[in-house]
Amino acid sequence: MEEKNIIGMLSKTDKILLSNLKNGEMFANEVELKCGLERAAVINSARKLLSLNLINIESITKSRLRLTYLGQKYLKEGLPEYRVFCFAKKNKTFEYKQLFSSIVMDKDELNAAIGVLKRLSAIKVDGGKISVNLDPSSLIEERNVILKSVENNENVDYKFVQDFIKRGIIEQINEINEKFSITLSGVKIIKDPEFNKDYIDKISTNEMRNWQGLNFRGYIENPEIISSLSGKTNVKTKFISLIKNAMVSMGFLEMHSNFVESTFWNFDVMMFRQDHPDREIQDTVYLNGLEAVVPEKLLKNVKKVYESGFFSSKYNESIGYRRKFDTSKSNSLIMRGHTTATTFRYISEFISKNKDKPAKFFSVDKGFRNETMDNTHLLELYQIEGSVDGDNLTVSDLIGYIKQFYKKIGINNIRLKPTYNPYTEPSLEIQAFSPNLKRWIEVGNSGVFRPETLKPFGISKNIIAWGFGMERMLNLKLGIADIRDLYGAYTDIDLLRELESAKVFGEF
Repeated sequence: MEEKNIIGMLSKTDKILLSNLKNGEMFANEVELKCGLERAAVINSARKLLSLNLINIESITKSRLRLTYLGQKYLKEGLPEYRVFCFAKKNKTFEYKQLFSSIVMDKDELNAAIGVLKRLSAIKVDGGKISVNLDPSSLIEERNVILKSVENNENVDYKFVQDFIKRGIIEQINEINEKFSITLSGVKIIKDPEFNKDYIDKISTNEMRNWQGLNFRGYIENPEIISSLSGKTNVKTKFISLIKNAMVSMGFLEMHSNFVESTFWNFDVMMFRQDHPDREIQDTVYLNGLEAVVPEKLLKNVKKVYESGFFSSKYNESIGYRRKFDTSKSNSLIMRGHTTATTFRYISEFISKNKDKPAKFFSVDKGFRNETMDNTHLLELYQIEGSVDGDNLTVSDLIGYIKQFYKKIGINNIRLKPTYNPYTEPSLEIQAFSPNLKRWIEVGNSGVFRPETLKPFGISKNIIAWGFGMERMLNLKLGIADIRDLYGAYTDIDLLRELESAKVFGEF
């Protein structure tokens, strides 16, 4: 492109930036301060000048320390170890309970403070009593001074920094600043007499009436502006939003629950046999240390149905599993394997207490599996959970809801086939055809809850339910063969940036 044409396309901001760079390199923030320009204006101008080969841009990353919210608090009040040592100097020898009652501080903070003081040999702990050992006041005060230095962006002694970072008092952040330098082409442009010529950027009403002879700034045809890697909503998050809108439009209310669940809600109420393979550590993520609180009355009801079944009529009876139910296994904590546990919590809290009222609930939330990852399996997955409670519900109603939902999402090539679930009968597996894998893949499971699962809650009518795999549905929508490209440790970031989600979800 000719120099004259380039000059005619430069805005006032472009010329200001180029003029300042003729004296040497400058950082973006320096240009802002010196020229009184907005950050966005400087960056946009720099991108344009870079595309015209008039300047070079270098990104410089600089690390610095910053006080966290906790660090700001300690800056005002003093570090926990400082406050505990002041108390120790005053009282000489004291018990733990005196310390806890005298200093308003979180238990973890107190324990951390005592640990620091023991390492500094400032205190001695003997049984339940604490006494002053040495007086390292200068060291303890030095730790307080570090907080002031970090707040003022001063150099600090790094021997304490790692400890403060571990305790969440200080954090290390990386700041990226762009450095601009002018190219030979840029210098040549500045020296051109045309550079100082004024071109009109904005047209006034008067200029519109008398435009002949005026010099208007030109515009670049098809400019190769370098794209800025700005943040945007992840395509998975958008898909979740669309799914929720679809469920709400079908008259469903959203459910909420926690990732951590008990084996009682995850397995027992759903009548999983206690020797079922899904309960093994190879498939379920167990948590050590704590136990769940299980509702005793409901646990007794589940145990009774599990062991000996029930009899309501000759058309509604069960013999159970005819084996002993071990209640000691029910309070183990796990990362929930599926969100159907949430459905049973809502059956207990809402449906069982309002048996005469119909109800429709859904959730879009995470489940966790201890399994090998491949192109259709992950360690954690989003499950689209749904259930309908009403009079005289049948499998036909279930199929109708399934087809209606998938149609709303835009997946029409599905089929259903009979399958087995411990907690539903009859049960249906939902499959969709994947053009990339060239085969039918499972995208969901569904069924009518077995009477054994509802009897402990005192419910005798049918409840239909389903659980759909969200990631597999999203892969079908995007035409992606491997689920790991979207989610997990092997996510393709460039793919996520390039996805045109508006086209994918335009038909919704």
